[in-house]
Amino acid sequence: MEFDALPTSSISKKVMMQWYLANVPDNIPDFSLPGTIPLALDPRWLRSRVDSLDKSIHYFFQGDPQNPCGYAPFFVHPGALAYCFGETTLFRIPVRRHAMQGEPLCEDPLSLTGLLKLLRETIGTRGVVFFEGVRAGSPLANLLTSRDSTVYSLFHVVPYGPPYTRRLIELPAGAQFEDYLRTLRSKSREDVRRTRKNFSVKAGGDVTLVRYTEPEHVDELAMDLAQVSRKTYQYHLLGIGLENTSEQVAHLYMAATSGWLRAYILRIGDKPVAFGLGYHDGHTYYGHHVGYDPAISKLQPGIYLHTEVMADLLADGICRFDFLAGDSLYKQRMSNTSREERHYYLIPRGWPGTAYAYSLIGINTLSETIGSWLDKSGLKAHIKRMVRDSSVKRSTGGN
Repeated sequence: MEFDALPTSSISKKVMMQWYLANVPDNIPDFSLPGTIPLALDPRWLRSRVDSLDKSIHYFFQGDPQNPCGYAPFFVHPGALAYCFGETTLFRIPVRRHAMQGEPLCEDPLSLTGLLKLLRETIGTRGVVFFEGVRAGSPLANLLTSRDSTVYSLFHVVPYGPPYTRRLIELPAGAQFEDYLRTLRSKSREDVRRTRKNFSVKAGGDVTLVRYTEPEHVDELAMDLAQVSRKTYQYHLLGIGLENTSEQVAHLYMAATSGWLRAYILRIGDKPVAFGLGYHDGHTYYGHHVGYDPAISKLQPGIYLHTEVMADLLADGICRFDFLAGDSLYKQRMSNTSREERHYYLIPRGWPGTAYAYSLIGINTLSETIGSWLDKSGLKAHIKRMVRDSSVKRSTGGN
């Protein structure tokens, strides 16, 4: 993101470099900064997450809030430090979490130290900072991984999980579906063509893709999302699912009225069998949730749905697809670029933060060591496959 610098006659360079906490008035719903900011940092998107009195947004700025040279919003909410051994949570410690998806936006990366100093003063002894998806090699990543930085005198920097690969699709403006296919590996391209050719023939009914973007269709969308989600292994194994609740409907409605919602339901006949739920801002589409009925898994519905969605996005000039955090074989095959990211906790030094940090580091180290051994031995993949197959059988009513 690029910021318009303020004239030196209106504010001194020293003042411009200083970060401060400010309110963004509720009567400015269309607040935006010069240039383009990610959807996750848009004040309207952030406000939609404030659904109770114990949640809020803290906005940090450099310069004039209407024409800033630095911007860093944090979602503040009750959270917990989870002490996990493998995939089992041993215990949790309640904290006040100040979370950001991505990284602060500023003209001068050297000023990030000033932001972290202000955060340390703001969050108190029982608050923590959580940076989600810090890009490897970025100014923030370099600051958090450099033992010589002043950040380490303020915080214990604790990585949350190992580094991961974030997959994306990036195409030039005006690209068409065939242009996208040409960016994939030859094997993936052949598999896509074969899947698209066979899906309609073997589906056993008329195949249609329905796009949802308007508020008046939100109720129907929420019902179909829940119907498919309840059949997925994510729902049964991980407890991650999309239910048809008033909160879910309200969120979808907000996204639709703001122009962000872009969801897809794949149907065979009248039956919904797969979904893709995402949001778009400008030329970028963020794929938040994907799921399908395991009863048709042999038809590769995930690949078929993705390619239908890509064709639709490109037809509307949306030429960037962000798969978000987490990696999988499906994302590897369907993406054409990637970057390495990692999550970080910043836990204040002193009591009780230092105790929290050392115990968290110790448990994480032990868990990762054993997990690495299981991975190398092949047991980890075998166990995951058994658990996943079991959950799929339960979702389809099998024994």
